[in-house]
Amino acid sequence: MCGCTKSRFLNYIFFLLIISFVPQLNKNVEAHGIVKVNGVENNNGHIIIQIFETESSFKKFVPDRIYKKIATEGVTIIPLEDFHEGDVAIFVYHDENDDEKFNTSLFWTPKEGYAYSNSYIPTSIPKYSKALFTVEHNTPIDLNLIY
Repeated sequence: MCGCTKSRFLNYIFFLLIISFVPQLNKNVEAHGIVKVNGVENNNGHIIIQIFETESSFKKFVPDRIYKKIATEGVTIIPLEDFHEGDVAIFVYHDENDDEKFNTSLFWTPKEGYAYSNSYIPTSIPKYSKALFTVEHNTPIDLNLIY
């Protein structure tokens, strides 16, 4: 009888150890942030998110980070698995024809849906300071596409 109680006790301890490690494993896999791209008109192509961490990269239009996900009509949710917090400017567009370019017409009028962080809508050359905002850990970012 004593051996039975001892094995139950060891099983109980083993079970408690497993339960205590499972939340730690999940924390390492989950995204640090989530971008919700609202107003996606159709399922064509991909949604491309470009993150600019410096004014210099923004002016050169060379993003520091790029995320891509298949477009989902209505809302497309994109996890930011390797990005934590900080001041950044975000540009997102709906690459409907999958050419990995933001298509514009002759006079730079957008042909695809787009959005900047801070709900910024540029009327001329986009400005980093207008799109700049702070990403907070585990706080969803909502961006609304303009077509």
